[in-house]
Amino acid sequence: MSELKVITNNQPRLLIYGYELTETEKAEFDYIDPEELETHDFFRYKGQVYDPGEFQTTRGLPEDNPIRAWDGYQNDSFFSGIVIKYPREEWGDYNTEKIIVGWFCC
Repeated sequence: MSELKVITNNQPRLLIYGYELTETEKAEFDYIDPEELETHDFFRYKGQVYDPGEFQTTRGLPEDNPIRAWDGYQNDSFFSGIVIKYPREEWGDYNTEKIIVGWFCC
């Protein structure tokens, strides 16, 4: 098996709110209450809209796994997926208005 690698430009992107989604995009998130959807956080990556709340935490992964450096991941196949992390501000707090996205594969 080849080594796992993460590809990213490390550029923080602004999260978007549900009211900024198209009606078609909103329909993909029918598990979110319509009133809550308007202020729920999402992000776009490679033409797809994602809900950061749907990502699995990386905390339980082995220490040597490159994905462990990220806050969450979501598989799109057995060998690849999307990783996310919230950038840190100069003073160490997380910036929850932005997100850094990458793609992993092996």
